[in-house]
Amino acid sequence: MFKILAIDDDESFLEAIKNFLQYKKYKVTCVASPFKALDLLKSAEFDCILSDVKMPGMDGLELLQKIQRLHPLTPVIMISGQSTISIAVNAIHQGAYDFIEKTSDSSRILITLEKAIEKKSWAIEKQNLLFGISEKYEMIGHSQQMQQVFAAINRVAPTDAKVLILGETGTGKDLVARALHNKSKRNGQKFIPVNCAAIPETLLESELFGHKKGSFTGAISDKTGKFMMADGGTLFLDEIGDLPLSLQAKLLRVLEDGEIEIIGKNETQQVDIRVISATNKNLEEMIEKGQFRRDLYHRLNVISIRIPPLNERRDDIPLLAKYFLHQNANTYNKQLLDFSPQAMEALKNFNWKGNIRQLKNLIEKISVFANSKTIQINDVFSALEMDKKISAISHTQVSLKEEISRFEKDYITRVLIENQWKIQQTADNLGIERTTLFKKMQNYGIERPQNNTIKDK
Repeated sequence: MFKILAIDDDESFLEAIKNFLQYKKYKVTCVASPFKALDLLKSAEFDCILSDVKMPGMDGLELLQKIQRLHPLTPVIMISGQSTISIAVNAIHQGAYDFIEKTSDSSRILITLEKAIEKKSWAIEKQNLLFGISEKYEMIGHSQQMQQVFAAINRVAPTDAKVLILGETGTGKDLVARALHNKSKRNGQKFIPVNCAAIPETLLESELFGHKKGSFTGAISDKTGKFMMADGGTLFLDEIGDLPLSLQAKLLRVLEDGEIEIIGKNETQQVDIRVISATNKNLEEMIEKGQFRRDLYHRLNVISIRIPPLNERRDDIPLLAKYFLHQNANTYNKQLLDFSPQAMEALKNFNWKGNIRQLKNLIEKISVFANSKTIQINDVFSALEMDKKISAISHTQVSLKEEISRFEKDYITRVLIENQWKIQQTADNLGIERTTLFKKMQNYGIERPQNNTIKDK
C-alpha cells in the first residue's frame, strides 16, 4: 500500500482527499501545518506528497525546497485553490512534479498521483543501478595523492568539460573515467569505452564513426559507430596516444563542430557527447616528434587528471590488498581475513611496475592457493615467484649480471622482512658482514618502511 502525505491548512479539504484516497487503497497521513510536516518527514518516508501552495507561516514553495533536501526522490504535487499560470510555472521550475487546482476532478488527481509514484520507483531503480555500478568500479585510497584525485573528480564531473586522464598502465584510468560519468548529469545515459590501441587502424574509423552497407569491401551491413552509440552520454577514448594521425584530424573536427560523418553517407549527423580521453604516453613529446596534433591535444586537455603510480602511494597498499582479499574471499568462497604483518610488509616493499592491476592479480593468485585465514609471507613470495616465471617466459631475456642483481636485491629484501629489519640477524642469515649488508642495501636502494627502524640485533 502506497503512503501519501497531504499538507494543507484547509482541514475540510484534507478530510475529503483522505477519504477519497483511502477508498482507492492508499494509506494517507494528513497534516495541517508545514512545520509539523517537516518534523514528520525527518523520521518518515512517503511515496508521494500533496502540498498546498498558500499556508500560514511558510508557503508551499518554501516547503517544497525543504522537502527536496530531506527526500530528493519523493515527488511533490502542488495543489492550490488560487491558481495562476505564474504560480504553476514557478512550482514546476522549483522541482514540483505537477501542479493541480483544488477544483480538478478526482480522476486528474488520481492519474497524477499514480504517475508520480511510478516516477519515484524509476528514480530509485536508477539510483540503485548507479550505486551498483559505483561499487563495481569503486576507487580505493586514503593517501594524500588519491584524495587530490577524488577532489578533482568531484569538481570536474558535474561539468561537460573534456578531461584528459594521465597515468601509467594499470593505475585505473578507466575507473576515473567511469567516476566522472557516474557523477555527471549524463549518468543515466550510456558510457561507451573505446581502446584506440586495441582496434586495427583499418577498422578504427568505422568503429568510431560507423558505416553504411556497401560503403567499402566487407561492409555487408550498416554499422553504428561509437560516437552515435554514446549520443547523450560519455565517450571514453582510452590510449588516445595510439590514435593514427589521419583519424586525429577527423576527431578534431567532431570536437569542434559536434558533427560526425558516417562512412558512405554524404551528410553529417549531430551528436551530443562528453569526451573523456586517457593515455600512458607523453603527448607533449609526441607533439614535438610530429606524432600527435597540437590542436587536438589542446582540445582534449581542457582539464587533466594525473593518477599517481602505486609506488608513489604505498600508504594505500594495505587498504587495496585487504579490499581485493575480501573480494576474492567472496568469489572463491574461502575464509580469508587478513595479512600477517610480514606479508603486508612484503607487499608494501615490492616494486609495483604494473600498479593496481598487478597488485589485484597477485592478490587473486594468493587467494586461490592460500590455506589459512591469514595470508603469510610465504604465500606472498610463492605468488611473486609465479609472476617471475611468467615474466621470464613472456619478456625479452636480460643479461646474467642483471638477473643476478635482481635476485640478490629481492632475496636480501625478503630476509630483512622475515627478520623484521634486524640488521645483524639478517647479515648472519645471509653469511655476510653488517657493513656489507648496509652497502648492498644502499646500492640496491632497499629502504625500510617509514614505520620501522633498522635494528642492530
